[in-house]
Amino acid sequence: MIKNNDFFVILIGRPNVGKSTIFNKMLGGASALSSKIAGTTLDLNIRRVSFEGLDFLISDSGGFNVSPANETEKKIKEKVFEYSKKAGIVLFVVDFKSGFIPEDREIFLRLIKNQSNIILVINKVDSPRDVQNAIAEFSGLGIKKIVAASAETGMGIDDIIEEIIDEINLKKPTKPVKKNEETGFKIAIIGRPNSGKSTYINSILKEDLLFTDQKPGTTRDSIDTYIQYKGYPITLVDTAGIRKKSRLDVNSAAFQKQSIEQIKRADVIIIFIDVNSEISHEDLSLLKRVTLDKKPFIIAFTKWDLKDKDAEDAGINLKKEIQFKLKEFHETPFVYISSKINKNLYKILDLSIEINGSKRIKIKKKDLNRFIEEAKTDNKNGRLYKYITYGVQKEGEEIPTFILFTGNKGKIFTMVDIKFLRNSIKEKFGIKSNVEVIIEYKKYSA
Repeated sequence: MIKNNDFFVILIGRPNVGKSTIFNKMLGGASALSSKIAGTTLDLNIRRVSFEGLDFLISDSGGFNVSPANETEKKIKEKVFEYSKKAGIVLFVVDFKSGFIPEDREIFLRLIKNQSNIILVINKVDSPRDVQNAIAEFSGLGIKKIVAASAETGMGIDDIIEEIIDEINLKKPTKPVKKNEETGFKIAIIGRPNSGKSTYINSILKEDLLFTDQKPGTTRDSIDTYIQYKGYPITLVDTAGIRKKSRLDVNSAAFQKQSIEQIKRADVIIIFIDVNSEISHEDLSLLKRVTLDKKPFIIAFTKWDLKDKDAEDAGINLKKEIQFKLKEFHETPFVYISSKINKNLYKILDLSIEINGSKRIKIKKKDLNRFIEEAKTDNKNGRLYKYITYGVQKEGEEIPTFILFTGNKGKIFTMVDIKFLRNSIKEKFGIKSNVEVIIEYKKYSA
């Protein structure tokens, strides 16, 4: 969410003028999806960045049609101009190769009406000798600040950043960015298309920042949204829906890859599953991806308001189905939510805060081994722990990871055994996140 003290920069222009590529170059990575197909970026992709100690937000807006052909295009157009009013700077991006066309003029007139502070970025000026021609082409607009750039080669990107820095220095005093304010902790919301991810974030924000649609796959890029909740700075990452290859649309392999990358960069993962659909192979694949990356996660069953009136019985039946189909995953925290009736929306954030704190827990070696020795005499735990000689916590892992050593080569620990050991350690030490247990053979010598 954009706060009053945030300096906000937004890139605006018609489709395919190179906004996403400029955005990526400015960030030094591939945050938005760059494509040669017009209209790829559907949502506002907002990132918090820092240059020379100055903190600001920058957004790659959706490319839009001046004369919208449908409701989605109309939403995109209006949302872009609405956010231009909040911007400290609008980077108005045009295409040197196509020249100044009527659609550019209409966008410019709307920005002037909004009294936007505009920097004109003339993109696709691929040769230094064309710089003066490009400036002359667009000088009739009367915009004082003009940058000729080539997003493909990186020419002019530093000039754009310098213009932004100069403007921030004029508007507000320099303020060092605290590390926790810059990053906070990240929650990635993943799931199949139309599982309710963007609608959930809209409900949390109480603001239609992301575009939602009944059509699966509306959100194509990964969107970062920043909130403060109970004193915690949190980044909500709404990822592109991951779908089967047979259902992929144009460039969807890149969208899928980007979603998986967001899983890697997140601290806590929320897997959204529509309660009105069956637990699918895609849902299980997502869970396996998260567990493979050893990320703490929560399963959120969405659209609970659409269940039958006898919700209690329906909940019992669904839980049984989940526990049967998810197998080794069913012991993870899960919650039923409904964005429509505001059911348990903030419970997800509360659990995420608990899990994020819990995953950093450090168990002293002496405490872990005291538990192991006590467990050997316990009727419940003794059947497995009698094979364990000692244990240690492995450092530097995403989730609490414990290596339990055995001196018995003949004992085979099954997945059921590993689950039992995980849960007993979680219960003993009050760990909210999922944990990992690794069994290693080591000859014991007294």
